[in-house]
Amino acid sequence: MCGLIPHTPTGSLRHKDVVLIPDRAGPLRYSWRMYCVWYRRALTRVFASLLMLPTVCMAAPARVPAKPPSLFGTPYRAVLEQGAANRAYAGVAVGLIEGDRHETLYFGHSDAAQGAPPDADSQFEVGAVSEVFAGLLLAQAALEGKLRLSDPISKFLPQDFPLREPATGRIALDALITQRSTLPPQPLNLFPRDLADPFADYAAEDLLAFLAYSTSIGQTNPAPGYSVLNTGLLGHLLGRVYGVPYAEALHDKVLGPLGLAHITLDDAPTLLAGNAGGETAPHWHYGVLAAAAGLRATLPDLVVFLQQCLAPGDSPLRSALLLARQARAPALAGPGETVAPPDQAALGWNVRMVEGPNGNWPLVWRASETAGFAVFLGFRTDKQKAIVLLGNAASDLAELGMAWLNEATLLPEAPRGAPVHATPKLDEYAGLYQLASREELIVRLRGDHLRLQLPGVWPQRLRALDRDSFVSEEANSGITFMRDPDAIDGLVLHRNGTHMSARRLSQRAPRLSRPAIKLRPAQIEELRGDWRIDPDLWLRVGVEGEQLTLQAARAPRLVLQAYAPDRLADADGAVEVAVQRDAQGHITQLALDLAGATRIAKPLHPHANMPSKP
Repeated sequence: MCGLIPHTPTGSLRHKDVVLIPDRAGPLRYSWRMYCVWYRRALTRVFASLLMLPTVCMAAPARVPAKPPSLFGTPYRAVLEQGAANRAYAGVAVGLIEGDRHETLYFGHSDAAQGAPPDADSQFEVGAVSEVFAGLLLAQAALEGKLRLSDPISKFLPQDFPLREPATGRIALDALITQRSTLPPQPLNLFPRDLADPFADYAAEDLLAFLAYSTSIGQTNPAPGYSVLNTGLLGHLLGRVYGVPYAEALHDKVLGPLGLAHITLDDAPTLLAGNAGGETAPHWHYGVLAAAAGLRATLPDLVVFLQQCLAPGDSPLRSALLLARQARAPALAGPGETVAPPDQAALGWNVRMVEGPNGNWPLVWRASETAGFAVFLGFRTDKQKAIVLLGNAASDLAELGMAWLNEATLLPEAPRGAPVHATPKLDEYAGLYQLASREELIVRLRGDHLRLQLPGVWPQRLRALDRDSFVSEEANSGITFMRDPDAIDGLVLHRNGTHMSARRLSQRAPRLSRPAIKLRPAQIEELRGDWRIDPDLWLRVGVEGEQLTLQAARAPRLVLQAYAPDRLADADGAVEVAVQRDAQGHITQLALDLAGATRIAKPLHPHANMPSKP
């Protein structure tokens, strides 16, 4: 039974909009009420399912790949960070390539104080790494058929160029780029106006005069060694090959095709200041020798360059890149090194064989540490990895770069900067000192620096290292002054590995005051020119205004005054000059008194038989 409607045998009856459903558990109930309950539950389940969708999505988000670790691990970072804290490094820029990954990092302070680190626009001096790009230009010229690597330099000098020493002209081009020539470490006629930037005004005519009149090549320097003249001369000759200045040839043939717009010989506004010994170092410019060490570069451009070295097939200079890194000769010890590295010299690169996953592979690298900057470039094709390290302080980066390329676990210690000392009172050091051999040496105060002079030697500028310690970088010597207890009573001269003590004879450098006489223009003109004391020591007598000047290679320039006919001296008496003439009155030589020892200088006559154009 069902309430008001009698039971029917059909099992379910539709009566208008009321449906009667048989109830197995009991009598029939009103179907409209059950339908409403069922419909409500169905809608609730659907609605609940829709509400669950965002929750499910949030519970199972899409997987984001984990960020890969830095290519420059924590131990490597710690070396640079501690080195900057020790004030050994100023700013350091790091560029890394490994496979398809690239990374750039910047450490320290670009101004060596508490400023911001360098950035992608910061420009660094790269020193001898400049030779890598000179080597590329040499390789490209060879591939273009403009020269052979074995060609002698005489082939590219002006026609009928006079060479006093024939061996000079036989030096091969590849001997220049691999440092296998016997050229001296620096030009013998380097007479800088500014000792803080010694190569800046060294011009093409100076270089040609050196080549024409040098007699020491292959004689007093029989063993090859590093020389700024090697690649510097090569760059000048490559400019002659292309008929344009070296800078233009390098841009058109190498830097432009490689897309290296920020590698240049010019000083950009973003060029960082260099630092050496805790002091700001002046920028160096190399004049006609710019190919040896004159380039400036940014980190991004050097990373782009190394990427093309790793994958030269993608580079417009593929053949030149491959030729430039082919080993050609054993590498030599660099400046300040006593032991040659276990490398082969390529065209500007060093090549070291290292153990790789499938035998020995070449590790190609180059480093430099000059004029307040340090740089390291290196790459390995077997592991497709490369590194650039740029620093604007004269603290080595090569050891750290090598460690990264070799995946070394033992890293170099962070370097320590020069200790900060009080500025010494320079006037307390001047005087006359006597060695045990009874030789006398003189220390003079000149403006803001001291000068040291030994018998027969040109006066050399001293740089303070500590309160009582000084060094002469030009003469490769140093001095430590002794006190008893507070006053200076002697010194120790450190020279060529020996240490010689000297006692102080007087607190004033000897000086003889003489009245000056005026020279006639003709007398000045006959003295002007270059002179040679011995094969490795040249002098220049110049004119500034109405005054004669006298300068030894890379030494201070002295102003000469005449005090008698054919007798001249500088104001300090460091050099006295006696002009000697033949029976016809022509000057034959100069006798120079240098702190009590006489040296004879013969004229070079640098303008005789020289070509009119370099």
